[in-house]
Amino acid sequence: MRMATGENTVGDVFSAGAEEFHSWSRVLWDPVGEATADVAAPTGGESVLDACCGAGASALPAAQAVGAAGRVDAVDLADGLLAIGERRAREEGLANIRFHRHEVTSWPVPGSGYDVVQCGLGVFFFPDMDRDSAALTRMLRPGGRFVVTVWEKGALGGWQAALRGAVLTERDLPRPPQMEQLARIDTAGTLAAWLTDLGGSEPRVVQRRFDAPLSPETGWELATGSGARRMLDGLSPAAVERVRAEFTARLTADAVTDLDVRVLTGAARFSG
Repeated sequence: MRMATGENTVGDVFSAGAEEFHSWSRVLWDPVGEATADVAAPTGGESVLDACCGAGASALPAAQAVGAAGRVDAVDLADGLLAIGERRAREEGLANIRFHRHEVTSWPVPGSGYDVVQCGLGVFFFPDMDRDSAALTRMLRPGGRFVVTVWEKGALGGWQAALRGAVLTERDLPRPPQMEQLARIDTAGTLAAWLTDLGGSEPRVVQRRFDAPLSPETGWELATGSGARRMLDGLSPAAVERVRAEFTARLTADAVTDLDVRVLTGAARFSG
């Protein structure tokens, strides 16, 4: 596997690792997506915008919830993940959901706006989290719900430490901007305060924690099928293989056999 050179967009990164991403859907992305949709609580006939939808982890349960009278627009820049989402919607017989490749902050809002705008594990990837999230809130009808899920502080600890340590044997690794943004909202208190600062009312935050089984092989699939893939960008095939070997050795040595999943889902109403 040769990682692409140059500055890839987030959509490029996730498209390149789409199948590896989807291999984690059942044990990671889908439970996190269901947690997002549970807090959003869309009901029959409502309209939902799922921003940064990926392969549909939160969009698909939202489509189930709103029923035939409702609609879900699922928007992302990763073609590979959108194709998987479309396939899954067909398999589930969902005719009320559409997947779109579009920059979500400039998505054309239908009618009077959405009842729900939800974004699972996506807002911290925006170039400017505050500005771009505010743009999403303006897509709501008055009184609509804005719902975001983020990694909680300390999530993915053992896996992340092993991967970062392995990559550092090949290259310097500055802290990426998305991690700086995430660090501002990775506790229940800071996430609720951020939603309030955006203009939301009645903020609430729900925590979910669980362990997902992890092996060296599946851990590497997660590394190449998530935003972490960007750490490998530009490395030669030989360097990527050395990183893989070092990473799997570290997981084994540290007895990391579970992925420590911790997420926070925050919701607030916006008056428009």
